[in-house]
Amino acid sequence: MVKTVNQARPRRTHVQRKLVGAVLGAMLLLSATSALAARECEDANYVPAQGACAHLPGADLFYYDTGVNRRGHGDTVILVHAASGNADAFKYNLQAFAAAGYRAIAYDRKNVGRSSNTLRDAELGRSPGSTVQDLEQLIDHLGLGRVHLVGVAAGAQMVLQYAARYPAKVSSVVLAATLGPQGIAQQEPELAALQANISLPFEQLCPMTIANPPPAPLRLISTTTAATVNLPAITVEHRELGTWFRATNRAGVDDFLAINANGRHSNFDGCRSTNIGPNQPSMSSSDPLNPNTFAKLSSLITMRTLLLAGTGDVYYAPPAHMKLWGSYIQNAEYVQLDTGHAPQFESPEEFNTAVIRFMNKGAHGGHRGGRNFDKPSKKH
Repeated sequence: MVKTVNQARPRRTHVQRKLVGAVLGAMLLLSATSALAARECEDANYVPAQGACAHLPGADLFYYDTGVNRRGHGDTVILVHAASGNADAFKYNLQAFAAAGYRAIAYDRKNVGRSSNTLRDAELGRSPGSTVQDLEQLIDHLGLGRVHLVGVAAGAQMVLQYAARYPAKVSSVVLAATLGPQGIAQQEPELAALQANISLPFEQLCPMTIANPPPAPLRLISTTTAATVNLPAITVEHRELGTWFRATNRAGVDDFLAINANGRHSNFDGCRSTNIGPNQPSMSSSDPLNPNTFAKLSSLITMRTLLLAGTGDVYYAPPAHMKLWGSYIQNAEYVQLDTGHAPQFESPEEFNTAVIRFMNKGAHGGHRGGRNFDKPSKKH
């Protein structure tokens, strides 16, 4: 039986009104997106005006921490950002989770924002570590026990790897707007076929120059007689944000783009370099504990899991794609919001409500076994 949660816009209860207030508080707390130099957390004497720096064996990480909360059950939730942006992408979520009784932490992954750059590891005499090791060292540095992990997009891929490697340390995982485990489409023909069916014909994430005439269907956009034709990249806002958000919240779009711009180290140009590839080992399908097959996903990810998709996420993680691979997680629930690739930023009230409701359910004995939603029907 399908156990898909229909996430309609809820009527605001007293608790939800408190969450809205917390979101507004977070806006004031983190209203100025940091434009600090990328190396500041590598300076042992640097004390940021907001947030903190963790000097770890594998990296220097900038993080926000709402601190121990005496209300509620006091569990800790760690939020892991996408390949775009940094910890500021959770500016509307941290205080909402704190208001619900959780200690909430968000950090800049290495090679991003105010955290250290692996290109300087040799210069600093530091052995290159992995993103999973960074998270494990941060958890140890803060003296945390079991944690809830919330990952968005590439951050969710990292959460999956951490949960596969350290299942006893994870209370639950939330996987939002993500393609799923690294390399899973290459390993599973059914998923690869679905991905091919829904890919957009003119999708270009980086500018390209190709011979003219270009192959069909790209030929449709070429009107020049020159020997080559330039294909522009899809803009960040179009591939990251849903149409409703872009149409109705231009100030929010500008804010998102500012966070994204400040999230990159100066050596990142958006295409030829990457902040989740060679400079961050273990973010690849070669990791032996990456659940990059349906069978491994089912056997390795056994904790309570929430998959959260956006109806407007057309480039990266369309709902049908998430529903297919997510159906192989033993103990998963599914929520769909009217957002694009950044649900926590585009629709924070609905995102916070869905995630907190999910985490609270587990805290009150809501653990359930068995598969909670089915694959997309092949009839559609």
